[in-house]
Amino acid sequence: MKTSLITVSEDASVYEAAIKMKDKDVSCLLVTDAKGKIYALVTDADLVRNALATKKLSVKIKEIASKPLIGLEPDKDISEAAKLMGAKNIKRLVVFKGNNVVGIISARDIVRISPSLYDLIAEKERVKT
Repeated sequence: MKTSLITVSEDASVYEAAIKMKDKDVSCLLVTDAKGKIYALVTDADLVRNALATKKLSVKIKEIASKPLIGLEPDKDISEAAKLMGAKNIKRLVVFKGNNVVGIISARDIVRISPSLYDLIAEKERVKT
């Protein structure tokens, strides 16, 4: 789990978010509302699919961010995280401690730690075919 949380304002531009991702060498940012509360996630794929590829370069991050946040508590087993990713067909989960986001875990993190869990993450894809 990554615990260094990098945020972006919901009113930031796509360009500002892309620059922050590049500068911080990350592939996603947590999105905050006007009160500073984290409520969404924006990924590099969101930027490409929902802004660049559709030529919507003037949209605000709040318009393309993934919401609601999907996650689990830090005491959950890593296999539960893999199952949830597979069931929701997502690559990242936030880690909640109560109502606060304390980290992000990615499919890459899980596969790096336990390659055998890749099957749980990919489960949704097998069910579709």
